[in-house]
Amino acid sequence: MLGVPHESEKGYNSGIFPREQTETMKWDRRTFLQTLLTWGVAQESLRWLNSNQQLQKYYQTLAEPTHRKLALLVGINDYGQGLNLKGCITDVERQKDLLIHRFGFNPQDILTLTDQEATRQGIETAFVEHLIKQAKAGDVVIFHFSGYGNYVNIPPDLVPTLTQGQLPGIIVQAGVKFKQETPRTDNILEETLRLLGRSLPTEKVTMVFDTSYHSSGQTLQGNLRSRSFPHPTDTIQEEEFLFQAQLKQKLPKNKASTQAGIILAAAGSQQVATEMKGNGFSAGLFTYALTQHLWSTVPATRINITLNKTREQILPIMGGQQEPQQENSPTQPLFTYYLLPTAPQGAEAFISKVEDKTTAIITLTGFPANILRHYGINSIFYPVSGQPSSSVPLQLRSRNGLKAKVRQLSPEQTPNQPLKVGQLLQESLRCLPHNIGLTVALDTHLQRIERVDATSAFSAIDIVSDVLTEGEQPIDCILGLRSSFADPSSQPQETETYALFLPGGVQLPNTVGKSGEAIKSAIERLRLTLEKLLAMKLWGLTLNETSSQLPWRVTLEGLEPQPYPIEQRQTTRTNTKTAQPETNHDNNVTPVPNLPNLPQVARGTRLRYQLENLGEKPLYYLILGINSSGKVIAYVPPYEKERELKTDEQPFIKPGMKEFIPPTSIGLTWTTSSTEGWEQILAIAAVAPFEKTLETLKTISEFKPDQDQILTLDNPLAVAQALLKDLATASTQTNTVLEPNPDSYILDVQAWSTLSFIYQVI
Repeated sequence: MLGVPHESEKGYNSGIFPREQTETMKWDRRTFLQTLLTWGVAQESLRWLNSNQQLQKYYQTLAEPTHRKLALLVGINDYGQGLNLKGCITDVERQKDLLIHRFGFNPQDILTLTDQEATRQGIETAFVEHLIKQAKAGDVVIFHFSGYGNYVNIPPDLVPTLTQGQLPGIIVQAGVKFKQETPRTDNILEETLRLLGRSLPTEKVTMVFDTSYHSSGQTLQGNLRSRSFPHPTDTIQEEEFLFQAQLKQKLPKNKASTQAGIILAAAGSQQVATEMKGNGFSAGLFTYALTQHLWSTVPATRINITLNKTREQILPIMGGQQEPQQENSPTQPLFTYYLLPTAPQGAEAFISKVEDKTTAIITLTGFPANILRHYGINSIFYPVSGQPSSSVPLQLRSRNGLKAKVRQLSPEQTPNQPLKVGQLLQESLRCLPHNIGLTVALDTHLQRIERVDATSAFSAIDIVSDVLTEGEQPIDCILGLRSSFADPSSQPQETETYALFLPGGVQLPNTVGKSGEAIKSAIERLRLTLEKLLAMKLWGLTLNETSSQLPWRVTLEGLEPQPYPIEQRQTTRTNTKTAQPETNHDNNVTPVPNLPNLPQVARGTRLRYQLENLGEKPLYYLILGINSSGKVIAYVPPYEKERELKTDEQPFIKPGMKEFIPPTSIGLTWTTSSTEGWEQILAIAAVAPFEKTLETLKTISEFKPDQDQILTLDNPLAVAQALLKDLATASTQTNTVLEPNPDSYILDVQAWSTLSFIYQVI
């Protein structure tokens, strides 16, 4: 939920990495531009390309022969002493799958080091032998680390020129030791890794650090596990600086002070990187969001867009307390990892094992974590078009974590090609269970009697499906004491009060109670907030920008002093011929900028949404969301007559047309909240009217059927439940594969699209 205020070692066998002859391909200008068009780049963007020196330079790079792609992926869960992490090996597996099946890496060119392999010697030797000694100019190199980081106190007599008393470093496997209860760690300094990166003979280097150094001294950040080791260390080996000196001595002059390629970090310098919990797996929150976006996205993504997409996924969990960062070299790449995907379409999964001619094991890769958590049995996938595959639908039969079993829905139908490992799969039908509820975690600082009373009180609230006191399950919120999640540097609270918090420990607005409040009374007081949380959760399960086949585009615009674009969202995975929207030249705006961070909008800014129907069918629409004050709002279009809603009365956008929401001619204003924080607005389109949703909206006392209006919803959960029913009804127009199921919402990607806009109110 948003609305939250604000030199190499001997004995290394490099012979196990034979150099494979890779297929090369020339990109002439026509091929390059045709490819951009295939990925949905508009003609205006091509004119921009001609005048943009950075993109011209990248085009020249693409015109060169295809080079080798090398990767070293390191993940450490096993630190012992009760300090183990859970998701670092999952990170390595997700990156490896992405590089092989999405970016065309040769598996033999990817070296993974996990747990006992990821010692200091193992990491440094692998970097030198596998990357530095094998890479050539123009090659693509990726280094990834998932594990603990912390700060190292550096004695002045060891490095007299050091002006900073602490240096950040990653902790290697078996790198945590205790001496008289004082923890000491064995670190590779981040500067050493940067020097190794600069030692590579190529500029196309990406280093990914899913770790952090700053710590509050706790192993948890809210309900999430922190990747900041909870103590700094005074231990550093002198050999570390000797190794750095050797690396610096060998560096060419032009690399002595420049950064190697690009560095992607999971969190800011004073923030904590965390691990997310899924059903049956854990993963780095940053790595999961990063790889998920790169799996599903089309067109190929520039780095700042990739980082913004990961921030959007992290924000509802961490509330701005974990913001991924990037550091660029002077020659910033156009695309993430300096690469174009090998397939021009995104995917939500790939076949990782074939059991027989009709059954396979798939790895789920392209779903946001909140959707994957409730992704239901019977959902339907199809192989990516253009691949040597069958058109027979594959049905999800069981799931365990990120692995699932699929079976051909029609076993008697002979596929054009047999199932094959590596085939990419796209979702077609999304099945969501009817009985989705909230999972609430109890603050570990609550006393036993408080936990007993809280569990009893939650049992009387039917929308709360689980109350957790411990465990590795994903949660939706935490009930706890304000003091438990307060910044240690802040003034202590005079009295203990109960409130609700995001999984990452950020307090939700308007949830703090009074001093002396009983915990059962607090839970009853928070009932409406819990309903709001569940409504936002259900709406979030409909997000499908990258998988929807409903062609439309939405642009968020500010209106003062004249219309200007803030952010744009568009579906790109369409099977139908798209229409060219009619353009009113009086309302043309400049191209949507590629912002380095999520958009920021001043308090009280007037906004509007431009909705464009790019397809051949009429589109019905809704605008819903939550503002920075925590209020749930909806735009409701007018109806011609004040009587029972009829299908032909509900407003829609004709093919090739656009609508401005709200229309500027009527005087209705959509303004940002007066409270600083984050807002999220969902633009939803479907091929059928939202009958049940609008019937539910009519029950609001302020509803007026004959005029445009922006309502504050006092029944958001009922609206969310009605919306899912409407989307399931719309899906019956296009779904010819599955019969309706009383226990599931069956949603067809051809029938609906939900686009999300997230911006910060400042």
